Amino acid sequence: MKAKSSALIVILLFLFISPALAQSSTDVPASAFQEKDLSISVAQSNFSFDRSPSSQTLSIVVSNPTNSPMDVYLAVYQNQQWNVLEKLGSVAAGAQKTFDYPVNFTYSGKSEEVDRFGVVGRTYAGYVGSVFSINENWTVYEDSLKSTLSIFGAASAAVLMLILIIVLAGVVSKALHTNYGNDGEYTLRTLFFPITKMRPWAERIANIIINPFFWVIEIALGALLVALILWFTLNETRPDIGWLVFLIGGVAAVFMPVIFLIIGWLADYYEREPFRFTVGMFMWGVMATFFAFFINTTFSLVAGLILSAGAAQIILAVLVAPVVEETAKGTGLLILSGHHDFDNVFDGIVFGFAIGMGFAFIENWLYFATNASPVAVGGLTEWTYNILYRSFLCSLAHGCFTAATGAAIGFFKGRMKSAGFAIAGFFLGLPVAILLHGVFNLTAVFDSIMQTAFGVPLPVFDPLLTIVITVIYIILGAYLQLKMKNNNKAVNR
Repeated sequence: MKAKSSALIVILLFLFISPALAQSSTDVPASAFQEKDLSISVAQSNFSFDRSPSSQTLSIVVSNPTNSPMDVYLAVYQNQQWNVLEKLGSVAAGAQKTFDYPVNFTYSGKSEEVDRFGVVGRTYAGYVGSVFSINENWTVYEDSLKSTLSIFGAASAAVLMLILIIVLAGVVSKALHTNYGNDGEYTLRTLFFPITKMRPWAERIANIIINPFFWVIEIALGALLVALILWFTLNETRPDIGWLVFLIGGVAAVFMPVIFLIIGWLADYYEREPFRFTVGMFMWGVMATFFAFFINTTFSLVAGLILSAGAAQIILAVLVAPVVEETAKGTGLLILSGHHDFDNVFDGIVFGFAIGMGFAFIENWLYFATNASPVAVGGLTEWTYNILYRSFLCSLAHGCFTAATGAAIGFFKGRMKSAGFAIAGFFLGLPVAILLHGVFNLTAVFDSIMQTAFGVPLPVFDPLLTIVITVIYIILGAYLQLKMKNNNKAVNR
């Protein structure tokens, strides 16, 4: 715990001190950029772009109106403040000089945009400054973006969706034709109307969350969050592009979680539970995303009023979100533990993993369509990378976190079958899930620092942690399956 706190302090110091060091080379006051007494002219102030980001060279003619040498700086107005880009050079007293400075322009979702720049001169007597605007037209780029999304993106999404439908059809068929040996307990009829006669209340409650009638409620709550995602997406860019990003992002978000979900269910080869359990936990993960989103957002808004933006984001990611999200996900496992067929560690791993897949589906959709959309990350190449990265690694990570809670519950259920809800397992497994989740988010912060400050091209710590945890689960799962096989042989002798 002490090491974790020390690491967090180092990161906070880095984030707070770095911007100060970056700006300490010039002590130009913000008011200097608002003055109009510096004579400047810009060769071209209107640009049309066909790619993002796109570099254009600004040719600025600066005349020194003073009788002393003048240092010239270029600044841009962003986030309600002037930020110095670079020192352009110096101009002799009463002289005129042309400066060429390359500027990277990035599409922000608007067809037309105006950027404000400031040129300020610093002399022994003080500052003189002037402001100019650059008009950006992104229509050509938007048309190209829409064309690429329509042809390649939509086609890829259609292929993935077709594969998913075929795979799901096969799995559902297998699930319906599997005999679970429970004297008619798991039929198509009991899927909707489970057997409740002579069942303990804990099991009756558990049956509720694996019932399609309850899934409708969970889908409705998930749909509210999806509607919010759509609203954000359509407000971020041109509506026709927004719809494409939303739909393609949705298919990309659901594909790997469902594939992982099926792999997890099939992996339970010797004592496989009915597919309704796995689907029910997936749906719980969808609903958990709804509650976690609004709790995390509320904390972020409140913390933003007290702390700096950087501090609030780090505290949310490393300390708050893991607690909120794992508690929301793990509660489903606690309720399901009342069912008599949730009775071993492997069941807990599969059910916890399924919840993580449902959670990852909605969270990834939120990222693919908003936080990490083509507009937010600066292009389709970066967007594709984010889709692949989060679909595989982040989905696996979410499943592995909650599987820890499930494994602990399953461990206690396997030894105390008459104990009802395995509350002890929940309270022992949940902190492990929270710790894994917190460390994962902390490594993401380290990766971000490594990429920004040291130019490391790809994340290192996050993927490594996820792969290690996944391999541990694979080894544990293989051991548990082998143990079940041996137990089955012993029973059948």
